[in-house]
Amino acid sequence: MKLPDWFDCEPAERYRTAHPNSSGPAPSRPAWQDYPKFIQDSSTILLVSTKDLLLPEIQNAADRLGYACQTLRISDSTMDAGKVYRMFVHAIKTIRPDFVLTVNHLGLDREGLIVKLLEQCRLPFASWCVDSPHLILNQYANTRSHWLSLFMWDADYLPVVRQAGFKRATYLPLGVDETIFSPGNTGESPLPPAFVSFVGNSMAIKTASVLERHRINGALLKNVDHLARVFEKSSHVNVRDLMAEQFPSLFSEFQTLTDEQAYGYETGVIWQATGNYRREMVKQLKPFNPVIVGDPGWQKVIGNGYTVHRELNYYQELPWFYNVSEVNFNATSRQMKGGLNQRVFDVPACRRVLLTDHTRQLENLMEPGKELLAYNDADEIGYWLNRVKSDPAYYHQVAENGYRRVLAEHTYTHRLTDLVETMRRHYREGT
Repeated sequence: MKLPDWFDCEPAERYRTAHPNSSGPAPSRPAWQDYPKFIQDSSTILLVSTKDLLLPEIQNAADRLGYACQTLRISDSTMDAGKVYRMFVHAIKTIRPDFVLTVNHLGLDREGLIVKLLEQCRLPFASWCVDSPHLILNQYANTRSHWLSLFMWDADYLPVVRQAGFKRATYLPLGVDETIFSPGNTGESPLPPAFVSFVGNSMAIKTASVLERHRINGALLKNVDHLARVFEKSSHVNVRDLMAEQFPSLFSEFQTLTDEQAYGYETGVIWQATGNYRREMVKQLKPFNPVIVGDPGWQKVIGNGYTVHRELNYYQELPWFYNVSEVNFNATSRQMKGGLNQRVFDVPACRRVLLTDHTRQLENLMEPGKELLAYNDADEIGYWLNRVKSDPAYYHQVAENGYRRVLAEHTYTHRLTDLVETMRRHYREGT
């Protein structure tokens, strides 16, 4: 986003920019900024993003909860900063939100202009991180603000962001929109029913693309796979921390990269680790004639004996596919080794059985063996598939228990309620 000349101006000059037709002196703090927040029982939310990531789910949840929620779409990350600034000003003046909500900081500019505006308005803003915050937050200026509260989908990142100076950080896992994922939503399925399926990216094409785009070469490129395999087994959540600890010569070369290249390289290593991990786990499905739904990279990396289908649209096609697959398999991305991805909630909401890897945070939210199935290593995958295949009564009981649990505790109405109450505690007027 190109910054305008008035980016570092005083508030009065920024006010004149937002009000180009006004005359006379501008107030140091315009009246439209000076309104109380969180004084009503309900809440008003300005939802900001550049794409649809979680926007339908949050908007649906807000509607069901009776919150006033307006979406501000920033159509292009290269949009003129002055135009984006005026869009924010207009939205704030129009709906007088209690707080601004973004996902992964989408909709905020990297230079910090919008953060300055929100601070001037004393307007709290929440960012729900559903990807590695290390790869997101450090690319945005001036976000270590009193007015910012972070919400982490993976609890393992809480100490990381707090140590980085983000003091208000709260665990908020993903959930499910039960109006989208529900039993019997079979639609017009182009695929026949399957006993077991896996939906996910092979990461092969994505990894090659991100490394090429960031012009990674030399020892860093040569060691991507080795580093990825070490990272996959390690307790580290950041690739650069692993390099600094175990690969000092490689880390020295890494430090010569630009910031953009460095984040690109770390992304590539995480994607490579995820691809390696998924391939090894998915191979255990072969005796059960699985259906693999994902990118064309699967055709190159998985070998024969699998039915591979194109990617499905998350909102229109995936709900019916979960319904026609008896067991849906999950191999969690290596950027969230201890966390839970979307599949953990979406599949049970369709009253189907999920077989997932046993991550550290799983038992806090779902009960393995009762509400879903969980494997600790590759050798356990076949055991669980044979168990539910030979015992239909057990299969249906697990499916029913999982369905009831996610509807009772893990919908996006539950998540948005928790988020709003946290923001209310942090920023209630007069406290």
